[in-house]
Amino acid sequence: MRILTGLVLGLFVLWGGWWFLASRTEHRAAVAFFADRRAEGLTADYSSLGVAGFPNRLDLTVNDVVLGDPARGITWRAPFAQLLALSYNPYHFIAALPHRQEVATPVGTFSITSTRMEASLRMVPGLAFALDEFVGVVEQPGLTASAGWQVTADSMRVATRRVPDRAVAQEIGAEADHITPNPALKAMLDPAGALPATLDQIYLDAEAGFDAAIDRHAATRPPHLTVLTLKDAHVGWGPMLLSATGKITVDADGAPDGRIAIRAKNWKGMVPVAVGLGLLRPELAQTVENMLAELAKGSPDPTVVELPLEFQKGWMSLGPLPLGPAPRLR
Repeated sequence: MRILTGLVLGLFVLWGGWWFLASRTEHRAAVAFFADRRAEGLTADYSSLGVAGFPNRLDLTVNDVVLGDPARGITWRAPFAQLLALSYNPYHFIAALPHRQEVATPVGTFSITSTRMEASLRMVPGLAFALDEFVGVVEQPGLTASAGWQVTADSMRVATRRVPDRAVAQEIGAEADHITPNPALKAMLDPAGALPATLDQIYLDAEAGFDAAIDRHAATRPPHLTVLTLKDAHVGWGPMLLSATGKITVDADGAPDGRIAIRAKNWKGMVPVAVGLGLLRPELAQTVENMLAELAKGSPDPTVVELPLEFQKGWMSLGPLPLGPAPRLR
């Protein structure tokens, strides 16, 4: 009996020593993360930071978090952020964020709300801690702008998974259901009031390739996008359905090259939506509508237009319409 008791006590002491060592290591890594960001000229502050959960958990909580890029005028604030893990499985984390957060940008301040915002992160075993799988879930998400508009949804899900035979590629899926703009935003996007109050769905199924794995070195050496394949991307709002498929590659300078096939069903209602989103200047709305009407004449269904969005030599075009310089993707 004494031997058994001594063995149990010995194991408890060893486990306690392991937990203390692991918690101290996680604490130092978190402190170093904020210090490194400040050394890079970024804003990285907090009021307190601690690790709890003895004996089976390593729960890191950072209070009054502020992260920002002064050069770009972007700042994110949250009352807390948590990274939770089982002490015997250092390759699986749960991240949790509060019900309300704030993002300040040069174009205004945005409040992010939810009833639940959590993510599961699984890493490939090894010292690099390469990302294997990410699953994020947001329930009752809401975005409120200082300009007065607001948009909410029933739920939002984002997931990525490492492609088994390509360590630097990730399968990506995202979905948001029942997206509802408030009356101010609805009036901007649908001035004629012809569309339902709620969008049906925003959906994405894609695969992204990078020039390096997404791992613990990503903060100092960010992986750059090299290829993006859209398997299925669509937005449905009442009778309107906008979908896209295709593939682009990205060169060392960040210039995209490739083609995305876009299909617009009931396209007439999309023109004022594009104006309301700032994607199309109001004075060009009639010109674009006339162009789409001409293209629709050759379609079996005049309510459907199919156009290629092409990227080539640093420029982009939508069908026969030049759009100007393509955005740099790094």
